[in-house]
Amino acid sequence: MVEKEEQLGGLAHRLTATIEGANIGQYLQALIQKTSSHPNIQVMTQSLIVGFSGFKGNFTTEILVGPGMYSRKIEHGVVILATGAGEYRPQEFLYGENEHVMTQLEIADRLEKKGAADLEQVVMIQCVGSRNEENPNCSRICCQTAVKNALHIKKDNPQTEVFILYRDIRTYGLMEDYYAEARRLGVLFFRFKAEEPPRVESSANGVMVTFRDHVLNRDLAVEADLLGLSAGMVAEDTEELAAILKVARNAEGYYMEAHVKLRPVDMATDGIFVCGTAHSPK
Repeated sequence: MVEKEEQLGGLAHRLTATIEGANIGQYLQALIQKTSSHPNIQVMTQSLIVGFSGFKGNFTTEILVGPGMYSRKIEHGVVILATGAGEYRPQEFLYGENEHVMTQLEIADRLEKKGAADLEQVVMIQCVGSRNEENPNCSRICCQTAVKNALHIKKDNPQTEVFILYRDIRTYGLMEDYYAEARRLGVLFFRFKAEEPPRVESSANGVMVTFRDHVLNRDLAVEADLLGLSAGMVAEDTEELAAILKVARNAEGYYMEAHVKLRPVDMATDGIFVCGTAHSPK
């Protein structure tokens, strides 16, 4: 197992809990321990792939291992690409300029550490950095993450007003139940058009968010203690690795399968497979 970072886990280290309430951190640490201690698994962290040759059943991969970057060649039969994906870093809505503006991952971490007792009004904006020209994909997890954080806030502090501004709510499968629960608890949902996004300005106590209500046909303004941006999922930078392995990626940087229906986890090169968010948002 070749990992370029200091430890296994990737983006999962920033996750707190699932919408069902399972502790991700505990599961991740147990999985890392199980993997690292397995007698038939060798983990190489801080390592880079620099060479690759061969064919199915007879590949040779050259790796620079560890801080010392010593060279090692490994002969193997198959390759599984699990390079994952990351969180889009917003360039819009005053992110990085106003401390009251956070991504959903940052909000989840804040709620875990401080709770919601000090929050009076929270606004969340969906589809930030996704479903646009640069990244046309739906990231699939943004809506459920917003609903999860909204439920956390309302259960922590029922007096907090939570506004979710969305283009389409896409709580896949049974996640729809949590959307319905959020509505019952008083979370307010307002739809906006892609060509008319909310407007965000700094205010004395946080941020002022202005958006169009299509029922009232007028603009509404909310002064929020906290603005949550549902930042989309973006592919990891795998351009160099893809060139070394001679595998294809799509325009968004995700690995392309051999056939979307018949071979959804196979790459075009026999013996190379892709899994998880290295393939697409899931």
